[in-house]
Amino acid sequence: MFSSISWQEYWTSLTLITLAYYLVIYLLYFKKGKQLSSQKQVFIPGGSPKEENQPTLFEVESPYSEQRTKEGEEHMIQACMDELKAFFENQKSKKVVKTELMLGLYTILQKFPSLRHSDYRESLTNVIANQCEAICSIHLSAEELKGVWFG
Repeated sequence: MFSSISWQEYWTSLTLITLAYYLVIYLLYFKKGKQLSSQKQVFIPGGSPKEENQPTLFEVESPYSEQRTKEGEEHMIQACMDELKAFFENQKSKKVVKTELMLGLYTILQKFPSLRHSDYRESLTNVIANQCEAICSIHLSAEELKGVWFG
């Protein structure tokens, strides 16, 4: 069956099989990627509460709901602090470049958009600055810290 195959036929068939394989992989990978990106819904931690918990036009917001939003904000701050702690623990063993550090911090803080205008933003910024200096030996200026929050 394969007794009379030439080198040219061998390389041609090998090339065609390889191209077909990578074409199938490409189509499967990017077809799924396009479906996922069109179906993907963005999850914003601490987004708006359920409609049933929101006050109506003539209803005054109760202190209980204010306390609940405060607890939700504190939960988000704790989650953010946990992610920052894990990030800095990961950076301990690496030699970090300032731009990579800022990009990593930016991606973490993008997960918590409601903290940008929170009362705790300044405290979180101070924690970030202190951790950058203590763990990574990198000093971030005020402008760079602002860039970490807003890009």
